Amino acid sequence: MEYQTRKDYWLQNALQRLTADGFVVRPDNLFKVVAHRSRFELSKFGNSETFFIFHEFDGTDINLLRRFSADAFNHAMQSKSSSLPCGLFESVWCFAVAISHNIDDMTAQTLRTEAPPKHWSAGQLSVCYDAPRHGLYYFEQTPLWGAAYYAGFRKQIQKYLG
Repeated sequence: MEYQTRKDYWLQNALQRLTADGFVVRPDNLFKVVAHRSRFELSKFGNSETFFIFHEFDGTDINLLRRFSADAFNHAMQSKSSSLPCGLFESVWCFAVAISHNIDDMTAQTLRTEAPPKHWSAGQLSVCYDAPRHGLYYFEQTPLWGAAYYAGFRKQIQKYLG
């Protein structure tokens, strides 16, 4: 399967899974596609807003992915539907999904092992889909800060993007 076809097929499947699970999917001015869901979650102690923000890159390195993740997280914080601050019955979770056709082994390894930045009642996770290798790279460990949530984050990544 050629690169463009594989990438498009993967993205369409991911967006269909997100839509089926209550996410609102829309094109965006800054990013290719944004999927957003806001709902009460007892496990998150209040309203939880989850974003999957997709963008395509010709080539990726770890610094580009860190900037993209930070930009996606800031976009999610500005786009959340609740006016409550995070931590006051409100949380924001942002999955910054880079779609690439050229990820090197060192960048993939860093994604698997480098802990995401820490936030109060919020989180940002970098995910990279490498279409030629049909690989999905993301943080595979469980940090002490937010440990209760990371198994769920990995399940969401596999459910929607795997």
